[in-house]
Amino acid sequence: MCSLLFDFDGTLFETDAGHEAAYLKTFNAFNLGECPSYETLKGIKTIDVFARYQGVFSDTPTLAQYKSQTYQANLAEVKTLVDLTLLQQLSDRGFSLYIVTGGSRKSIDALLDLHQAHHLFNGVVTAEDYGASKPDPEPFLHCIRNFDIQGEVQGIEDSIQGIQSLKAAHIRAVGVHNPAIESLSDVFYPSINTYLTELIQAQ
Repeated sequence: MCSLLFDFDGTLFETDAGHEAAYLKTFNAFNLGECPSYETLKGIKTIDVFARYQGVFSDTPTLAQYKSQTYQANLAEVKTLVDLTLLQQLSDRGFSLYIVTGGSRKSIDALLDLHQAHHLFNGVVTAEDYGASKPDPEPFLHCIRNFDIQGEVQGIEDSIQGIQSLKAAHIRAVGVHNPAIESLSDVFYPSINTYLTELIQAQ
């Protein structure tokens, strides 16, 4: 049966606005200059983003911690993009579901707990689990190795960096939500729920 490797932020949960606001607040608080477009930061570990600014503020862990705490303070406001009942149906039909994210385990666990969704996933890979961030293939390859995933694999992403990571890992790249990745993806759906419904109906 097929294994599905889901990105988290912007794919399963509507976290983009929260992350963007947290980055903006951090850049302002530590006088790092103009904050890059969030589209260029999606999928990349927070600490890797701030490592680029060591010439301005050398204590990268402090920046990452400030940004993460700012984001986590508003987790209760985050909405789901995915219909969790569709994930349950896929799981019931024998699909294996995994999360592969550049987010911290604390943030991911907190949201999954909030929505009582932990049980839906066979495994979760977070920023603490691998070295190189997306667009490097390592996050997805780590997931496959760590959970000994066999057979058909599809990856679901909403960012340019994520699609590039999947392509580099030679995994079928399903793009969702973000029109900017439509031409880069193997297949694209404006809504992740349309894609998941098609998988269910094909069974």
